[in-house]
Amino acid sequence: MKIKLKNLEKPIKTPWCFYSWGYCPDTINKINSGKQVVVEVVPKSAWEYVEEVKLKKNKTKKENK
Repeated sequence: MKIKLKNLEKPIKTPWCFYSWGYCPDTINKINSGKQVVVEVVPKSAWEYVEEVKLKKNKTKKENK
C-alpha cells in the first residue's frame, strides 16, 4: 500500500515498523519529507499521521467518447 503524511507540520516522531522485517529510519524520513512511500503494514497508532494514497482509475476509450 502507498501512504503519505497527512500534515507536514505534524511529522512522525515514533519509530514505527512499516515492514514485516523491522524498523527502517529511511522510510520515516521519506514520509516526513512529504513523499509517498510504499509500505507493507501501517500500525494502528500511525493512522493519526498518515493516509493511504488511492490510485486514480484510468478512463477507458469507451468512457472518453
